[in-house]
Amino acid sequence: MGQYLDVHRNFLPDRAELSRLEAQAAHLRVAQHIRTAETLTNEYHSRFLGRGIDFEKVRAYASGDDVRSMDWRVTARTGKPHVKVYREERQRAMMLVIDAADTMLFGSQGTTKLAQAVRAAALFSFSVLQRRDRVGIILMGDFGGFEIAPCSPYEALWRLVELLSSDRDDIRPLSWGALLSAMPRGRVVAFISDYLNWEDGDWQMLASATARHRVFAMQVFDPVERSLPDIGLARMAGFDGMPFVIDTRRQRSREAYAARWEAHRAALMRRFSTAGVPWWSISTTDDPSVDVGRMVNMLRR
Repeated sequence: MGQYLDVHRNFLPDRAELSRLEAQAAHLRVAQHIRTAETLTNEYHSRFLGRGIDFEKVRAYASGDDVRSMDWRVTARTGKPHVKVYREERQRAMMLVIDAADTMLFGSQGTTKLAQAVRAAALFSFSVLQRRDRVGIILMGDFGGFEIAPCSPYEALWRLVELLSSDRDDIRPLSWGALLSAMPRGRVVAFISDYLNWEDGDWQMLASATARHRVFAMQVFDPVERSLPDIGLARMAGFDGMPFVIDTRRQRSREAYAARWEAHRAALMRRFSTAGVPWWSISTTDDPSVDVGRMVNMLRR
């Protein structure tokens, strides 16, 4: 995998940048008001009442109750022993599905789509989760899929950067659809890709994921892909994944290409709308904190 990822290694965030992104995300986080965070929190209460973090109620003492849970004020007022009952929450979990196909290695100004995807994933994770919560990552691409088991957000993202920065010969061709199907129901899953090489089978797996999980999507693109400059003859990857040569000196050619881009965007919109998946776009030249901030604000509605 490392052979074709070499071109973008210098664009990936290091530990210092990940820490800065985490600090930026602190300004975006409005934990109890974000619908995503509420879903993650409220839908994962344990069946067992224990000494958790959220007080739930007071009830009469029963044989075997922990005396450390005694509510002495209610006991004194009623003359009968009462205990406090707490609601125990399980850790929240998110799964990031990040595309590392060849088309994600493109970048015309400053960074690649894959490196920008990592930054956006970091900001999104840090914005809706806390360090005690867990993030898992599925890296998908021409090699198949590779899974980073759920762990703390910072640890998961740093493992991803290390994976993308090293030569690996142990990648197994796993199906990312199968990995999602094997996860417990009810996860929040965020797809991050340019969606240039997606085939019908990929869209079917995304649709299947929506039946089991809460799914969001982000499209990463480079401005050159949307509007070609005059650079002479250029070899491009088409929106169907097939390469082609275009003469960008001709305005008509550039206009035709721009029309194809808009058709691709419209097709994505229809796909996500049909699947009921909220989605956003982020450019390689944009400040990812601004785009992720808009995403977080939309999730509050």
